Amino acid sequence: MPPIALILLLLLLVSGCSSFEYRYGENDTERLTRQILGPAPAMEKAISDPLYLTPEARRELDQRIDTGWHSTYKLKQLRAFLFDDEELGLQYDADATRTAMEVWESGAGNCLALTNIFIAAARHVGLNAHYQTVEVTPTWDHSGGTMVRYEHIVASGRLGGGDEYVIDFLPEFVIGDKRARRISDTEAVKLYYSNLGAESLLAGEVRQAVDYLRRSLHVDPQFSDGWNNIGAALRRQKKFDLAEFAYQRALDLNPDNLSAMSNLAHFYETRGRDAEAAKMARRVSEYRRRNPYFHFYLARLLFEAGEYEGSIEFLEQSIRLKRDEPQFYEAIAESYERLGDDSRVDKYLSLAEKYRTEDFELTPRRERSHRFFTRTIAIQ
Repeated sequence: MPPIALILLLLLLVSGCSSFEYRYGENDTERLTRQILGPAPAMEKAISDPLYLTPEARRELDQRIDTGWHSTYKLKQLRAFLFDDEELGLQYDADATRTAMEVWESGAGNCLALTNIFIAAARHVGLNAHYQTVEVTPTWDHSGGTMVRYEHIVASGRLGGGDEYVIDFLPEFVIGDKRARRISDTEAVKLYYSNLGAESLLAGEVRQAVDYLRRSLHVDPQFSDGWNNIGAALRRQKKFDLAEFAYQRALDLNPDNLSAMSNLAHFYETRGRDAEAAKMARRVSEYRRRNPYFHFYLARLLFEAGEYEGSIEFLEQSIRLKRDEPQFYEAIAESYERLGDDSRVDKYLSLAEKYRTEDFELTPRRERSHRFFTRTIAIQ
């Protein structure tokens, strides 16, 4: 289906919000949860410690970093030790979710992996460091017929005198930076296994994906995205009853889980359950209609197809829903540029700069750029 036709189909499905009805009683929930997750394994066998450092690595840190240094100088030297080319020179690898030691030994890792090694090393040399999730611009991309929604986490902590720092290895940070939440190491372990599971699923390694996602859900059985992702894996294993329960469980835990809504709608459609599919599709469409970033996503599709006027219409809707997002104004300026309307290009670029400046004033200074993604699967 061409992109424009797909966009029109998505819009035609909008017809008001319907409530979600969880279909499983307490006994069925317990039974199916046990069937999917299996017995709780011994923790030391089921859960690796992403922050573990070997005695050799700790000794190398001790030789390079003096724990008696002032915290600000210590942070600067730790960054140099880990990431400068003349020292460890750790590199970014988008496809490698690894523990701290796996990054140390391999020299590379993806965003979560690099966050793991930084926090592990920082704590060893006496720096305050923890994981922090950050509200960011929702983004989607497609991989092998699967749509992936990305989220964001950073490393942060306190320095002497009460100053805060954030380590975020992304060259340009995204909107929403001021809305952040500290998470525990246990939550980070949950995300670590969830990422491994999503990566395995995208690679077609379904059995491995299920194993990783089980571990994630053993850490946190209330993890809505984990239930959604394991539902996607179970569906590919043709375990349809279990997949449906997993999607339903994801929505029971978080009724606003858009990926689970989308997956359940698609599941019903492929199973010939048209009335249920239509009801869930209406719910998905209503949620998307109220999401400025989904309108932005559709605008990008139209822009790439050369439909600049259509792109502008969706971007105007994005702005009506969220007026302080600079990238909406940048995108609409780009569309007007393609249409040759220079006066509107200048107008929207000025608005983009205005809102970017306002957000920057509320954003803490970042020491380095580095993005970490958690992956949430939506079957397309």
